[in-house]
Amino acid sequence: MGSVSSRAPLVYSERLSPSVRTHLVSVLAGLGTALAVSLFGTAAAVVAGVAVTVGISALLVATAPVVRVTEGGDPADGGAPDARRLHAGGAVIPVDALGEVQVLDADGLREAIGPGADVRDHVCHRSWVRGGVRVAVVDPRDPTPSWVVCTRRPTQLIAALGRRGG
Repeated sequence: MGSVSSRAPLVYSERLSPSVRTHLVSVLAGLGTALAVSLFGTAAAVVAGVAVTVGISALLVATAPVVRVTEGGDPADGGAPDARRLHAGGAVIPVDALGEVQVLDADGLREAIGPGADVRDHVCHRSWVRGGVRVAVVDPRDPTPSWVVCTRRPTQLIAALGRRGG
């Protein structure tokens, strides 16, 4: 695992931003806050409701992880300059350390992070993203058996990894 280089050419990038439906939770929280604060007057209720709505939505967007594939290995770990790396949230792995890819629909993702989960898997998940991929880790030095990564565009992610999905 290494740091993300801002100079590495991007092959694929996707921010797992919340959907519009998810932002409705912010609106509901804002309405609830406005109702609670309405005892102090209409102006206070409006200000508090808007502040909570905007604050929660901003927090959801700011903490949304980015899934990306970059070109160029990390010189710190001896990576080749043309090697690709998968970044999922704050974690990074060379694509050469990855094997077979499995596309996960909503049920497959639920199984992969629920009853069928391996506690050693690396998981980059947001509940508002309904699909993803499971990528096997083939590096014998890595104790992580696979990465489960949410994505709205599994076909493009798999292509960026240079793999075929199954």
